[in-house]
Amino acid sequence: MKEALISKTLASKVLMIGPYYKNNTPGGMSAVVQYYAEYIDGLRYVQSWRLSNIICRMWYAIKSYVTVVLLLLFDKSVSILHLHTASDSSFWRKSLFLKLGHAFNKKVVMHIHGSRFKDFYGESHHKERILSNLLLADTLIVLSESWKQWFMNIGIPEKSIVVLHNITNYPEMQDVEHDEHLNLLFLGEIGDRKGVFDLLRGIMEHYSSFKGRIRLRIGGNRNEKKLKNYIESNKLSSIVIFEGWVFGEKKKTLLNWADVYVLPSFNEGLPIGILEAMSYGCAIISTPVGGIPEVVEHKANGLLVTPGNSEEIANAILYILDNREVLSSMAIESKKRVETYLPHEVLNHLKQI
Repeated sequence: MKEALISKTLASKVLMIGPYYKNNTPGGMSAVVQYYAEYIDGLRYVQSWRLSNIICRMWYAIKSYVTVVLLLLFDKSVSILHLHTASDSSFWRKSLFLKLGHAFNKKVVMHIHGSRFKDFYGESHHKERILSNLLLADTLIVLSESWKQWFMNIGIPEKSIVVLHNITNYPEMQDVEHDEHLNLLFLGEIGDRKGVFDLLRGIMEHYSSFKGRIRLRIGGNRNEKKLKNYIESNKLSSIVIFEGWVFGEKKKTLLNWADVYVLPSFNEGLPIGILEAMSYGCAIISTPVGGIPEVVEHKANGLLVTPGNSEEIANAILYILDNREVLSSMAIESKKRVETYLPHEVLNHLKQI
């Protein structure tokens, strides 16, 4: 464990509940808790979900509920439940713990990470039920000012909502050899929501402009076969390398290698990947969704494009290729803007909450 930013005395009073986070588990919530665990002395944590088959997921759900009931019955030191939730089934699972906490007269913090919570709410036939659960929370933690405004608009009192920045770790800089290529990096779930296929389509449609000038390395999980087939069938292997799921030292090496981090998502809360890349001084190409515009300003530390628009993605890459001098100023701006997302800032704020 690194230097404790939250003491054991305080940590003993707070029971966090959320997804399995150890062994570099994929996912934004898991990444947040991994960072918390490094700086909270004696983190008390109950794992309520794990990416696995349905039987394993059911086992985690039942075991976590029983564990929390027993702790609330017999451990009087627990004063606060801190629930990490996304949307959909994650939210309904955490709502059970929310009600359980109130039944035992504990304070409950609901920490909303879900990038598609707006869609979840908008598409639901149970809006009143969602809202009534949210209103039960003593404090609602959201990731950005834009998310705070959205929750206020659906009926959550402003006094109940706190903006807590997502967390990224301190960068570990390495000497990585660079050549004349512009190095692009995508890290995230392989699928339509994160826009990786829009990125590849943009490169394919402007292949002659990019060949020999850029390299793109992709790290991620899910739909690996579809991604590999797309790269091969469109003859992009001279430009694009799929690295599989990356973590640990390899991830640090890739972040040191990259000039530009690309994440053209359709919806987000505030992606850990963008914050990590900014801490390493990357320029960012992304979309103005969720809390992203609060950390990425167009032509200041990156470029913002329309979700799903492969032409805009390609033009953003071409802009940096044709104006390589902007990389140094964007790197400086990224590092400056990410300072309030580093552990000492975030965990001191969490301690206040």
